[in-house]
Amino acid sequence: MKLKYKILIILLCFLHGAAYGREMPFDSKELMTRPVDIKADKIFHDNQNNLLIARGKAELQQGSRILNADYIEFNLITQVANARGNVMLNEGNDYLHCEAFEIDFKTQIGEVHDAKIFLKQDNFHIEGKEIKKVGMDKYTVQNGTITTCDGPNPLWRIDAQKINLTVEGYAQVKNSFFKIKGVPVIYLPYALFPAKTKRATGFLYPDFGHSSNDGMEFNNTFFWAISQNSDATFWLDFASKKGIGNGLEYRVRFREKSWAKFYGYYINEENDYFDHEYRDIRDRNHERIYLNFEGEHYFNRDLYLKANANYVSDREFYGDYREQANRSSSRIKKSSLRTKERDESFVFLNKNWESCNLLVNVDAYKNLLHSDPNTLQRLPQIILSGMRQQISDSPLYYQMNATYDYLWRDTGLRGHRFGLFPKISMPRTLGNWLKFNPEIGVKTISYLNLNHSSGLDKNGIFPSIRTELSANFIKIFNLNNSSIRKLKHTIEPGVLYEYTAENSQDEMPDFDIPDKFYKRHLLSYYVKNRITALYTDQTGSLAETEIGYLLLGQTVNFSDPEMGLYLRGDREDDFSDLFAEVRIRLLNGLYFKSKIAYDHDSNALRYYNALLNWSNRKNEYLELEYRYARDYYEVIDLEGRLKVLNSLYVFFDTRYDSEDNDDMDTELGVDYSGGCWGTRVSIENSSGSGGRSSDTSINFYVYLKGLGD
Repeated sequence: MKLKYKILIILLCFLHGAAYGREMPFDSKELMTRPVDIKADKIFHDNQNNLLIARGKAELQQGSRILNADYIEFNLITQVANARGNVMLNEGNDYLHCEAFEIDFKTQIGEVHDAKIFLKQDNFHIEGKEIKKVGMDKYTVQNGTITTCDGPNPLWRIDAQKINLTVEGYAQVKNSFFKIKGVPVIYLPYALFPAKTKRATGFLYPDFGHSSNDGMEFNNTFFWAISQNSDATFWLDFASKKGIGNGLEYRVRFREKSWAKFYGYYINEENDYFDHEYRDIRDRNHERIYLNFEGEHYFNRDLYLKANANYVSDREFYGDYREQANRSSSRIKKSSLRTKERDESFVFLNKNWESCNLLVNVDAYKNLLHSDPNTLQRLPQIILSGMRQQISDSPLYYQMNATYDYLWRDTGLRGHRFGLFPKISMPRTLGNWLKFNPEIGVKTISYLNLNHSSGLDKNGIFPSIRTELSANFIKIFNLNNSSIRKLKHTIEPGVLYEYTAENSQDEMPDFDIPDKFYKRHLLSYYVKNRITALYTDQTGSLAETEIGYLLLGQTVNFSDPEMGLYLRGDREDDFSDLFAEVRIRLLNGLYFKSKIAYDHDSNALRYYNALLNWSNRKNEYLELEYRYARDYYEVIDLEGRLKVLNSLYVFFDTRYDSEDNDDMDTELGVDYSGGCWGTRVSIENSSGSGGRSSDTSINFYVYLKGLGD
């Protein structure tokens, strides 16, 4: 269906001008408003018949449109134009070549004989024995062909004996063939489909396939153009062993920065499939459901509302239905959906004033690893953050932050929490290179309406001191080469002192670690190195970007800390692990970042996270990510697309997790894109993690340039 749809739209580029936003080649109103230049070996005016005639190398030019023919005749009364003999109509890089055509400018009815059309966009070649415009928006095409391949014997071509078309309506195609090297491979005796140049309601390309686990598969998609600012997509997924799945996505845009999207998917799995597919049922049921809502609304520049809410019927949905979940959340890699540890839903309202900021946030989590009724939800959380304000003309500044949380969970401790954190600071800059910022404050916290409060202190006051001293040394190197003009190296050493007084914290309600104001008395020292480059970008303008960053540091504890400062498994020592952070970005498309925690006592890494990404303008990329925490996990993600031969690419996506003893999730394939066609073949292995059986599928796609998959 989609193949024939493209044929008709392309023919209209010259005859109707609607497709691709083109203007009408011959428009009587346009001819009256734009100058028309005519030149030929002979030009004369037939007064008796009111004809303007040009003979011999005739050329009519109007703007960027040029018409050449051996003979051009235009009736000034009827406004009928005829052109014969080597007729060539050029507009930009597109052209129409035929033996003769006749167009009535008043009715826009006419016909073209033995036509050849070339459209530079998508490299379309169209031929038609006879193309008639039989009404304002109606056309007929006799013996038409189309291809995006060059040469007299194209690799593929579509032949249609007859096409009846109504613009923005439907088209009837009779006796059409899809041919490869002139050999018919697909025949459609009759087809009826939308012929739209605008966003239109209709079926999209279906997917066919077979899986040893799911059986024969047929996935159909329907698009509904509801209105100018809203539309919807429906999915009907059929699998002979699994059952029938239904999906819906509704989208609406109110204005540029205000939009909403809802996506839902439902399937009731067959009994035999459910019983044999899952080695461990876990919390699965036959009915599997996924709901997602996203949206944002800007009331004005300083007040906006954003939301992203999810619901899954069971913790294994993302692993079992990655394709279906990825339809709505394409920003998330399919390979990472299976290993999500938790699902987050939030709605937040943000309001900015000149001196403060208000955030109202509803935040809910679902543990995807195991059932956890103690998972904490904030329903809601309110944060009022004040900006630092100067106290009169003194060197002192004040700042006030306030918080409210309603902390809820299925079982366990619940209640309201209020927090207040006033502080005073005296930031100083000495000699434009030395910065000193001492702060003193009081953290207060109160709990109300706890569902059980035996032995708990409901209030706490925690005086705190924070002082930071840092220096800034800058060196600029002038390079003045073709790409990089200057390099700037900044070195920033610093020390940070923190103290929070102890206040019977063992008796405080046990909610979340970040808001437990643990006793602290520590000194951290660090050094930052940053390199930025001033370079000439693709537009020829100067731009500055960071190309290197290195942070090294360590913390010394003057008293025994009470949790909250260490990674899991860390011993609570006077000296913390050495920590480092590295970022490297080279202008040729190479990027690297890493965070490291090094245990100096055992001379071994405790934590390491690294990401290496490389890309270029040839549509190649490579991304390798490694995550390691000693005694807890080791994860490797590798994804890429590399060119191996001219127009031939290999792509891959694989993930290894040391906690999962089953096979890795892996996809490996090749992608060939020739001048007018391409093919993509891949093999995908889904591991048997999550209590389900492993599955291997082979995927094969053929895509024709300009016509889709």
